[in-house]
Amino acid sequence: MSKLSELICQYCAHRNAGADSRCGHCGAPLRAVAHAVETVVEETPAKLAKVAKAAEKLGADAEKIVSGGYPRWQWRAVGVAILVLIVLAIVVARSCSVSLPSLSSLPGGMPEQITPEPLRSAAACQPLDSSGKSEKCVIAANHPMLFGGIAGGRELTFYAEHPQPDRLADAISRWRAAGGTTLVDGPVYVAIGPSATVWYADTRLGLKLETGTFAGKAGAQTFLSRAGLVR
Repeated sequence: MSKLSELICQYCAHRNAGADSRCGHCGAPLRAVAHAVETVVEETPAKLAKVAKAAEKLGADAEKIVSGGYPRWQWRAVGVAILVLIVLAIVVARSCSVSLPSLSSLPGGMPEQITPEPLRSAAACQPLDSSGKSEKCVIAANHPMLFGGIAGGRELTFYAEHPQPDRLADAISRWRAAGGTTLVDGPVYVAIGPSATVWYADTRLGLKLETGTFAGKAGAQTFLSRAGLVR
């Protein structure tokens, strides 16, 4: 390989042209510098080739390990298995979804727990049986709940019950057939009977209420508002 056309002195950094053996500025020898530069230039391609060959060998070894240890068909099988597991998980999650039970099917739903507070606080109640799911309640004649003589100046008796859903549905059916005046008909059923009594049922809570006779239909409607049974 020919010498470089320009060399830099390693002592004074002067640039020297041609094939002089000494620096034209300080007289220092240039042969060692030229030889070193030539050596580097000559060896660099060989070193780069070795690095490239080693990298190629490393890549081939890695590919061989992966392909040899885990064949392609096994990777495909693993992918299919994962997909099947995901589908099964979705199916199981949907089939096992459970809706919350209604309050009427929960134990402990006693009348005193589900009767509206204005009505509960106005009455004195006592259970009718050992289950505690039926009560007889009385509102005193002078209680503000009955202000205006809506009960004819008498105390008012009503019955509160927490029946099973089928029994509550039967009661609503009987009330509808009895020819009363229906005020609300839905999850909550409210009606005034032919003799000015109040019929009330909440199918969400499982509450059934029946009152005694009021002085008239207007008195029954006033009671429903004061007791918090209708809005």
